[in-house]
Amino acid sequence: MKFVQPEISEVEAREIFSKKRKTLLRKKGEIVRIELINFPYYIFEITAKSRRGEKKSYVSVDGIRGTFSFLDFKNIIFLEEGTESFYFEIEEKEAKKIAKTEYKGEILKSGLIEKNPAELKEVSKGEKIYYPFWVCYYKKKNRYNFEAIDGISGKMQGVQMNPAFIQALNQKKSG
Repeated sequence: MKFVQPEISEVEAREIFSKKRKTLLRKKGEIVRIELINFPYYIFEITAKSRRGEKKSYVSVDGIRGTFSFLDFKNIIFLEEGTESFYFEIEEKEAKKIAKTEYKGEILKSGLIEKNPAELKEVSKGEKIYYPFWVCYYKKKNRYNFEAIDGISGKMQGVQMNPAFIQALNQKKSG
């Protein structure tokens, strides 16, 4: 199993969350806790062919709900050891199917835009990795909530990943 080394430290994560906590008119809530989690992903190398030749891309499918995304391996350092925060809930076969379907949609869309149709040639065997995210738990009045940032880029994670985080955090609680 491989673990992606985080680039954002806990101090930097706290700064990011603290800035995000304040809006123009009101404070969003009090930070209760910040923790680093390693989120399960399958990584696939995909080869597509077009008139311009072959192109290889790396894509990921999260191991909890199957959310698809492109992956940029620049500046990523893999470690052989780490803490598995959550277990994989979807099988590699299902993740590979998601990767193929979503990638076909992406190459179809880009082929129409660029007038350069492409076809999917090959999808590699999936590799399991754990990707870092900082999670901030906060309290406002009597309600608790959370936000997450990418442990490499520091970018806030949006609504697309929220269901996966909720499912994973519940897994951690009950498991």
